Amino acid sequence: MAIWLYTLTKQEKSAGTFSLKDGNEVDAITDNFIKIIRNNSIEEEAWWGISQKYSDIEINDEVYIYGSGYGLVGYSIVLSKNDDSKRIHIKFDIEKSQKIIDAEIPYKSFDKYLIKKPARLRSVIKVDKPIETLIQDTLNVNITEKNLTPNLDVFTINIDSPILLKEVGTSQYTDGVRIEKEFHLILNPPDSPFYVERGQARKIKVLFNNKIFEAEYRYENQARKDIELQSIRFKKDLKEEFRKVFPIPEGQFSIQIGEDLNHFVFNHLVELDTIDYEDEAKGYVEGKKAYRTHKIIERNQQVIKKSKVLFIKKHNGKLYCEACGFNFTEVYGDRGKDFIEGHHKKLVSQMKEGEKTRTEDIAMLCSNCHRMIHRKPLLSVEELSELIRNKAK
Repeated sequence: MAIWLYTLTKQEKSAGTFSLKDGNEVDAITDNFIKIIRNNSIEEEAWWGISQKYSDIEINDEVYIYGSGYGLVGYSIVLSKNDDSKRIHIKFDIEKSQKIIDAEIPYKSFDKYLIKKPARLRSVIKVDKPIETLIQDTLNVNITEKNLTPNLDVFTINIDSPILLKEVGTSQYTDGVRIEKEFHLILNPPDSPFYVERGQARKIKVLFNNKIFEAEYRYENQARKDIELQSIRFKKDLKEEFRKVFPIPEGQFSIQIGEDLNHFVFNHLVELDTIDYEDEAKGYVEGKKAYRTHKIIERNQQVIKKSKVLFIKKHNGKLYCEACGFNFTEVYGDRGKDFIEGHHKKLVSQMKEGEKTRTEDIAMLCSNCHRMIHRKPLLSVEELSELIRNKAK
């Protein structure tokens, strides 16, 4: 028994139709397939024309459905074949297909198998052992079982992506969130597969409060062409989740990019940790909002982890405070191994629009020195280091 991938296109009216249980039909494109699988409205048996590899496909072979730009979206079994028309008769496993869609097995996993120059998708491909191993082991998703769980790797924050800070308001209860103009080219870049034109939208996923929600990234079609508005439109469940997290429309949340521009991470920004941090925010020369952005960067564990690795490599396996030289491992043993705080050396105003945080922008500091740098007036790492040296004389 062989395993195959059958690809769906994004382009309407180019690859036939899906038959529905009510007798109607819809274009055979990825978005429609996902919708009718989730609604259990697809006709479970279908005939599909196969030009490539037809002679190799056998009855009872498994056919996984691949959605262009999305990933694995469905599962079926070959029931029979028609040699005259080179068509295969398949039956969808609705329950398993629904679970596969929810698992979000990324499209990146299949690119090298599916795409050939000039960037045209093959219609059907045999899946070999390496790709099965990739799905089951690397992605930790077992495609032969029905207990598929969502793949949260797609929501791993891109450490190079900027942070968009938003004030909570009633619009999150009723509509969604508007995207500032300076972020349009970042979140909706032209000449990319994620770009949506004016008046159009693309479907996205949002991770918020440890839950996954469907939403839309929309380029609004304003009557006045000189006005450009882009937004993330919420569905009912995400609006309700915002009401739960923010029962009063006050506070802030951040928006960051996940694995790609179809996956976003929203984080509820809790109040600053202590009264001391609140005082630091007041003393921050660029204001409280900029201070929050600064702290978010410092709390991005992916950036800090990468900076630690490079620091250790550069300093012969040692990790210590760049201001006072304190080494947690030397003092606390294994308990202090790899422990250090990351300090973002740039002021928010010094960062250009869309600028990415680089590892060289992060300094390694012990907890005490980090707090001292943030006290009023602000000091650079070099200034604090010099202060410590002078005090020791």
